[in-house]
Amino acid sequence: MPASKFWKEERLRLPEGVFVQTVTGEYPDDDVTDPTEPDMLLRPDVATIRLVPWATEPTAQVIHDCFYNDGRPVDLAPRTVLRRVLDLYARRGWKPVIAPELEFFLVEKNIDPDLPLKPPIGRSGRPETARQAYGIDAVNEFDPLFEDIYAYCEV
Repeated sequence: MPASKFWKEERLRLPEGVFVQTVTGEYPDDDVTDPTEPDMLLRPDVATIRLVPWATEPTAQVIHDCFYNDGRPVDLAPRTVLRRVLDLYARRGWKPVIAPELEFFLVEKNIDPDLPLKPPIGRSGRPETARQAYGIDAVNEFDPLFEDIYAYCEV
């Protein structure tokens, strides 16, 4: 949304079901959330505002905390879950050590959802066919992309 609207908006909302929806758009059989799917109130954590370096026009992103209408934090919200885990660690005198891992798959551009995904063509001009996605040769085929990713991470 435009920055002017973001700063004027008093209450951004999002349905709680976003935390349980699967990648196929389905929901689990368990009643994890309220079946009426009430909206959560979103409160921006302005300390998290960061520019998005790959955007073609000036763009920023900000992480929000999620609350129920009565002001309680939403139980399933990732930041609420993380805070509970950090509290458990603190009570035991533990210090968490994390190593986030970025996982993704490279595929050939495909604008037709009815067609299957295909491996992309690398610098050699040939698509990867041996399914050795973790091999260094497969990664080297796409050095320019990885250099961009490294640059974005630095920013």
